[in-house]
Amino acid sequence: MALLYSQEHLACYNYEKGDRPTIEKTSIKKGQKWEIFPIDNKAVFMLYGRLRFSFGEFTDKIIDSGKIMLIPSGSNMISQAEEDCSLVIIRLHNAKYLCDCFSLDVLLGEKTKDFKPDLYYLDINERIELFLSFLNTCMADGLKCTHYFELKAREFYFLLRAYYGRTALLHFFYPLLSNDISFSDLVMKNHYKAKTVQELAKLTHYSLSGFQKRFKKVFGVSAYHWMNDERSKSIYHQINSTEKSFKEISDEYGFSSPSHFNDFCKLHFGTTPGRVRRKKAAPKT
Repeated sequence: MALLYSQEHLACYNYEKGDRPTIEKTSIKKGQKWEIFPIDNKAVFMLYGRLRFSFGEFTDKIIDSGKIMLIPSGSNMISQAEEDCSLVIIRLHNAKYLCDCFSLDVLLGEKTKDFKPDLYYLDINERIELFLSFLNTCMADGLKCTHYFELKAREFYFLLRAYYGRTALLHFFYPLLSNDISFSDLVMKNHYKAKTVQELAKLTHYSLSGFQKRFKKVFGVSAYHWMNDERSKSIYHQINSTEKSFKEISDEYGFSSPSHFNDFCKLHFGTTPGRVRRKKAAPKT
């Protein structure tokens, strides 16, 4: 079915033309690399294909067709298609509620003593498959209204609430969960822009003392300790998953000398950056 009055849609200021659409579809050819650095949290739906990727502390992971993956904001994801891939991506602007009566922090009540955070995929079930099929048809027709996309993103939340168990949702959304989601989401969307706790406090519009106090309450550790841990994860990712030279990485993260960078890697990774990279390049047996 053709979209009626297509020129009116294209001319409308609500028609999606920006670089950060709420919903987008992308294809990746076998062997092609794909890199994203999301400012917002994203849900990635693998319609078909097989993608090998790394971000944060996760290295050489695979997502296959029929799966949904969460990519938290600020995560530099580097990937390569092992098969032709087709993906739908939804920006999750709302990190607080699945519906008016279900706050995401409720999921923390499902956490058991043996719970271990890890990368977790949801299956594309029958209802989500129908949702994606209709969305894909309308997008192919040319229906790309910003407000329509926002409604479909909200529908996705309702479908999660209706057709997925709380334990599965806990695992899926865990990277975003805290007892103060508004604050933790603000931190996650800004931490990669800051080199110091003081800079992060400024970016989030807090006084330094107020920021440190609230951070410790929400994250359970000091802001300095947390930022240092995130920095080490990011550096490991750069060594392990990019082709940047060690000097480029060292300069990017503000190390005063190559020896300082080397010492940092030995302290946090137990070995030199060269050995980290060689281990990644070694053939798997």
